[in-house]
Parts: sequence; C-alpha cells; structure tokens
Amino acid sequence: MYCTDEEILASFQKDMEKGGRLLFNRYYKPLVLFAETMLSESDLAEDIVQDVFYDFIHDKVFLRVTPEALSTWLFRCVKHACLNRQRDRKEICQADMLLYDVAEEEARTVSPELIADIHKAIRQLPEQTRKVISLVILRDRKYQEAADELHISINTVKSLLSSGLKTLRKQFPDNLFFLFMLRTESGEMPELCDISGDYCR
Repeated sequence: MYCTDEEILASFQKDMEKGGRLLFNRYYKPLVLFAETMLSESDLAEDIVQDVFYDFIHDKVFLRVTPEALSTWLFRCVKHACLNRQRDRKEICQADMLLYDVAEEEARTVSPELIADIHKAIRQLPEQTRKVISLVILRDRKYQEAADELHISINTVKSLLSSGLKTLRKQFPDNLFFLFMLRTESGEMPELCDISGDYCR
C-alpha cells in the first residue's frame, strides 16, 4: 500500500531522500501517464514530471503545501508544463483542454497497486491473447504488424484483442483508459516486461 500524502510530506521533514522516494513511488507513474495523454511522447512526459519533482524539492514546496493540496499541485504543474510545450508547438485546441481535464481526474485515481493489478490480469490471459495485448496496446503496433510478428492472420489479432479487452473491462470497468497509455518504452516501468514475455524489448 502506498503512503498517504500526509506521510509523504512528513517524511520530507525528517529525511529528504526518503520523502523523495515516497513521492516518486506514489506519483511518478500517474503523472507520466497523465502527461502522455497530452503529449503522446513518453520521453518528454517523463522529463516534465522529473522537472516538476525537481522544482518541488529544490524550491522546498513540501514546506508550504498541505496534504490536501499536494495532488492538485503536482497535477496542475504537470498540466501547465505540457500546455506550455504544446503552445510552443501551436498544437492545442479547446477540445483538447476538455479531454485533459477528464484525463487529469482519472489520473488521480491511478495507484501503483492498480497498475500492478492490470499487469497481473494481463499475465493471466491466454498466451496468444496476452501477446496480442502486449503488441497492440502496450507497444502500439498496428494490427498487421502484430499479425506478422505472431505469424497469425489480422482477423485473429482482432478477435484475440477483442476477447482480451472484454475480459479486462470486466475487471477494470473504470480504469481501462490507462491501459492504452502504458508503454514498454518507459525505463521506469520494467514490470511490463513480465507481461509480454519474449516480446519485451
């Protein structure tokens, strides 16, 4: 079970290194997943979250923020950093803003335990279904690419994908949204390797 926001802030008062570790364990993955919904770039999303963590510690925000405001502060900082990056590229529109508000609210519910549960559920799928989920969802392969790699037809890929997602939706009806954002490219998510078996990079 991850620590509460109150425990994270209290840890900073006693041991900066421990506080940083608890903050990372609780918020790194949810914040990166949220940033990826806005930027669609794993590396850039990770850089932004790391910068927010750096500012949090360097500027000693932990001395000023309350436990009730910690989550809001972190997500808003990441959101503003992503928006600034998009404005630089002139890629933002009003429809995107509405989507980001929804994504932020959903990202707040993500915990390390939830991510671990999703990974465990995928590992329990039939082998071929698990591989299709890994390639198409986790590694963003096109249907034809997955079919070629697994030496099966594209219709089989679609059928296995549909079956696998149906099973997962029953277990995670409110959180499957994040399944589509998990990527094996992130070095901070090594547990994904356990899902895909031989197909892990």
